Amino acid sequence: MKPSGFAVTLYVFGGVSGLIAVALAALTSHGLAGLAPTAEQAVEWFKIGTAFQMNHTLGLIAVTAISDLLAPGRPRAIMRASAVLLAAGALLFPAALYSLSFLGPSFFAPWGGIAAMAGWAGFAVSAVMAFVKTDAA
Repeated sequence: MKPSGFAVTLYVFGGVSGLIAVALAALTSHGLAGLAPTAEQAVEWFKIGTAFQMNHTLGLIAVTAISDLLAPGRPRAIMRASAVLLAAGALLFPAALYSLSFLGPSFFAPWGGIAAMAGWAGFAVSAVMAFVKTDAA
């Protein structure tokens, strides 16, 4: 089955996000402390950020793939919204930590965390809805 345009868009986002997470993890291991004004604290923030980014990137790819398997309707719409929220979380929360490491703004961290939590909650709700709808059919 050919993936939807929605899925391809989020797969590309996921691929780029995964690439960035790996590159920043490598930077963390090979000299970040000497580059960032926050030194060793930056290393800790980058470790948290890259782990969060990779975990939620993999989650958004999985949720996107599952959404393409669902029939059109409310469960699929919620599943797709959940994938977008996970993408927002994978971008905003880690970016705040990366920015903070270089004395930049971090005000968008809570928005990333809330987006990630809402994405996982939406995934759970959509899965139940899809099961109940399929089970009732």
